[in-house]
Parts: sequence; structure tokens; C-alpha cells
Amino acid sequence: MSQVMNEIGEEQVPQQKKKKLWLILLLFLLLFTGGGTGIWYYKNNQTNPKGGSGNGSLIFFDDSAQTGNLPGKTIEQIQEELNKVVEEGMFNISIAADVYFEDGNSEGKVRIENIKANPYHMQVSIVLDENKETVYESKAIKPEQYIESIKLNKDLSQGKYPATAIFKAIDQETLDEVGTAAAKITLIVEN
Repeated sequence: MSQVMNEIGEEQVPQQKKKKLWLILLLFLLLFTGGGTGIWYYKNNQTNPKGGSGNGSLIFFDDSAQTGNLPGKTIEQIQEELNKVVEEGMFNISIAADVYFEDGNSEGKVRIENIKANPYHMQVSIVLDENKETVYESKAIKPEQYIESIKLNKDLSQGKYPATAIFKAIDQETLDEVGTAAAKITLIVEN
């Protein structure tokens, strides 16, 4: 009988050690996972000096901010501010509606102008509406510059050619294209 008890006792000791080992391993895994999740949450929900959160997903608004226009502003002041915003994002285009050429190889008065008030350089292309062929392309034109006359890069025969002048606005500092505008014009070759 002592041999049976001894066998049972010896068998229980390794099983108890295994259970403790698994329990410690499970506890370590839970602590590791929970700690990692806590660190991630903490880092991603901290406010940065610029007022946002660490990951940009949370924004903290000032409790004292009020909705609406600042009291004391007149309607004219509000409209002036709105006009300023619109003007900064726009540019004016100027070109003759009808451009006359004596023949397909002569110059025509196109009168392209980049007015002084434009905040952008400008580049102009003229494309025939019928076949989308580019028949003229300028280089960059600074504000307060103009091109009086042009010569087409294709010898067009006598006739009227509906076309589109495409104005590309180019940022003065980065030289990146920031937008386009278009105007319908007619190229008229007289002979």
C-alpha cells in the first residue's frame, strides 16, 4: 500500500508543477498583452503641443470658443474678409475672343494678359476644339506681363477655327501648377 501511495504522490507532483508553470505562463502573457495595449493607448491619446493628439484622431476644442462672428464686426467687414479669401484662390484671365491671322503663317493679335493683381504666373495653350490639337503654347508669363501677338505652330488654311485657350496657374514660389481656367475663342485665318 505504501508503494501505491508513493506512486500516486510522485505522479501528482509533476502535474502540479505543470499546472503552476502554465498558470505563470498565462499570467505573464496576460500582463505582457495588457501592458502593450496600455502603452499603445497612452501614446496614441496624448495631446501634442499643437493642440491635436498623438495620432491626429482626437481633437480638443477650447471650451470658451463661441460659434459665429466676433461681435462688433460690420457686414462690410465680414464681406471684405470673404472677398479676400475668394480672391486669394482665384486668378483672372484675359485673351482676345477672336484672333485674326492674315494667313496660316502670320502673327495674330491674341492679347494674352496676366494682370498685376494675379497671385500666379500663367502659361497658356490654345487647343482646336475639333481635334484637340495644340496649335500654340506659351512659356510662363509673370503677373503684369502680356503677349500681344502670336504665331501658331501649325499652318492653318483659310477659315474659322473654334478653339479653347487653357490658362494654367503656376505658384510663384514652388512653380507647381495650382489650377486651370479656360476661355472659348475663335481663330480666324483670312487667306
